[in-house]
Amino acid sequence: MQSTIYALVDCNNFFVSCERVFNPKLQNRPVVVLSNNDGCAVARSNEAKALGFAMGEPLFKMQDLIRKHNVAVLSSNFALYGDLSARVMNIISNSMPAVEIYSIDEAFINLSAMQESYDLYKVCVALGEKIEKCTGIPVSIGIAPTRTLAKLANNLAKKQQRKNQQLGNRVCYLDTAQKIAELLTQSKVRDVWGIGRQLQKKLQAMSVDTAAQLAGLSSEFVKRNFNSMVARTINELNGIASIELRDNTHGKQQIMISRSFGHRLTNLAEIQEALATYTSMACEKLRQQGSVAGGCYVFLQTGLHGAEGTVYRNSHYVTFASASNDTRVIMQYAKQELIKLFRSGYRYQKVGIILSDL
Repeated sequence: MQSTIYALVDCNNFFVSCERVFNPKLQNRPVVVLSNNDGCAVARSNEAKALGFAMGEPLFKMQDLIRKHNVAVLSSNFALYGDLSARVMNIISNSMPAVEIYSIDEAFINLSAMQESYDLYKVCVALGEKIEKCTGIPVSIGIAPTRTLAKLANNLAKKQQRKNQQLGNRVCYLDTAQKIAELLTQSKVRDVWGIGRQLQKKLQAMSVDTAAQLAGLSSEFVKRNFNSMVARTINELNGIASIELRDNTHGKQQIMISRSFGHRLTNLAEIQEALATYTSMACEKLRQQGSVAGGCYVFLQTGLHGAEGTVYRNSHYVTFASASNDTRVIMQYAKQELIKLFRSGYRYQKVGIILSDL
């Protein structure tokens, strides 16, 4: 019986990498991207991480470090990020079989059918190089027998890259039992996919601090103390593929729907009609994975290139009064945000929505 092999492709510091594509002067400089209301950090370059900038840290707490180290501080631009995400995912989908887009910057690939005929390491190195060449976005790739192990392999690939900036695209392949055992010993339970803060605290109270200790829990102990999701995660750590992305416990973190128009649009009503269609599609995906959204990003843009005064792109995030997967409710929010974004006099190419805080 053929064993399973999965790869996780993850864009490195995605929002920062997107900004660097269009502003090369940001290369090798500490960069922080802020949330839509410029309140806190939502992305940091490796240089910014090394200086101590933390994810979610409020802007006012970062001012001294920003001035001291000449840190570039940018507002988020979800129109740009959505466009580059679509390009990256198109390359992956057109290059590889059985692709599962997980979030705006992550995709799983089921490589099981390829393992007997291809060198999977070389295949993934070539894929990473192709993505960076075509989009400018560097990626890390983890390869392992299960999705959960592929996530851990991807984390290791990123750590290796941060230690050596010259490595470029990194691929970590857990192709032996020894490599898997070593990584599980080195990884904390908080690093394991699906282990949230509350579950982490419960495990640590039971003296379970590492992924290896979690993987070693007996089935009887797990049945007495945890739910089926934890049992499946432990199976995955032991190399038994047990999680499908359609499972509600590991649904997508964000859902994005956007399309380029067949021709440029100038009329708000036509753009609203397109956004309504995309919102309906996104809400259907949301309900299929058994989730609700706490808010959404709406983005609108012309073409990215053109004469001065003809290029416009903008985005905005809105928090819902209460989490919802009701198309009518979310569509109303999306419509209000689009009205705020729309500027007359432009020929628009794309509109889209990202359901977030799932």
